[in-house]
Amino acid sequence: MKKFDFTHEELKKKLPNKYAAVIVISNRAKAIRENPADVDEGDRKKKATVTAVKEFLEDKIKYPAFDLEKINVGD
Repeated sequence: MKKFDFTHEELKKKLPNKYAAVIVISNRAKAIRENPADVDEGDRKKKATVTAVKEFLEDKIKYPAFDLEKINVGD
């Protein structure tokens, strides 16, 4: 199985606050675990978290606008 590499800098490019990115990714991973039919056949064999990160980096996840002032803790 091919390894999926990413860095936290890539996550911060998509969403400036790493905590908000974790919330978005974990919510998507939970949705994948509850309904695996939502993902492609090839991605069903991967862990839900890996699939969620991949979708996040490919802009396949829609997420709400976060109020970064409330959750920003000095990244």
